Amino acid sequence: MLDLLGRIPRPVLAAIGRFLGWLIWTLRIRRRVALDNLRLAFPEKSEAERVAIARANYDHLGQMIPDFLRVPTLPPEELDRIFVYEGWENYQRAAAAGKGVVACTAHFGNFDLLASAHTRRGVPITQLSREMGDNFFNRLLHQARQRSGVQDLIISRGNTLRALLRALKEQRVLGFVYDQNEVGHPIFPTFFGVPAATTSTPAFLARRAGAAVVFVLSVPLGDGRHRVVIEGPLAPLDSGDPEADDLAFMQLLNDKLEAWVRRHPDRWYWLHRRWKTRPPAAPADAAEAPTAPARPN
Repeated sequence: MLDLLGRIPRPVLAAIGRFLGWLIWTLRIRRRVALDNLRLAFPEKSEAERVAIARANYDHLGQMIPDFLRVPTLPPEELDRIFVYEGWENYQRAAAAGKGVVACTAHFGNFDLLASAHTRRGVPITQLSREMGDNFFNRLLHQARQRSGVQDLIISRGNTLRALLRALKEQRVLGFVYDQNEVGHPIFPTFFGVPAATTSTPAFLARRAGAAVVFVLSVPLGDGRHRVVIEGPLAPLDSGDPEADDLAFMQLLNDKLEAWVRRHPDRWYWLHRRWKTRPPAAPADAAEAPTAPARPN
């Protein structure tokens, strides 16, 4: 199936992607979630501005499809043309440290291309994934990752940390999408000024395992190419207070992402309920706690 879809000309796939983006918007799929998130992040913008960002975001999501389907089938010279790197030397310095690399990325741009593109470039990627339902899209996603050589590490209760440490010991690069609502053991750095439940795993791996952490984003250039930004390695903090150090480290990562989202607000995945989990509040503070976005229709 992937080979068949990969042979469809990019302009045709792009047209299909635009149609799917329009269809999802028209059917109002998670539109309320997206707009609630935008109101929380950009209270200074007008409702018309927020609607325009949301509509462009749906179009962007549709446009992710062509390259996602094509990248696993592309020759190396075409990959070199599509991906323009800024900071590749930062990854090389991180890898040279010899303790594994945690590549922290986010639901920004065509984020799922990063693992496939870097594996094709010779980087041994292990991508963290949550268990997904058995449907056509998820099977296609898994097939595309396998075709590119990405090692899928399914997160499961009880053995995740052991698997992460084993991958780092094998000098693999952990692809970590860190801007998800964490429900297990969250910490609460802010994102757009609002506490956001965030995993502390990248900070923990840097502090305890000595892993090098880099910040990576894929920024679409609008002509079929992608600018890959790599920053770091980011030094772990060591104040003697591990919890405070982990919080400060993840705050740094959140701040880096927020700066990019402010520059390109239509490129982040607003359909995700990023602020769903709220921090525990003392009774005196409960009335002042930020209101979580409304539930989807």
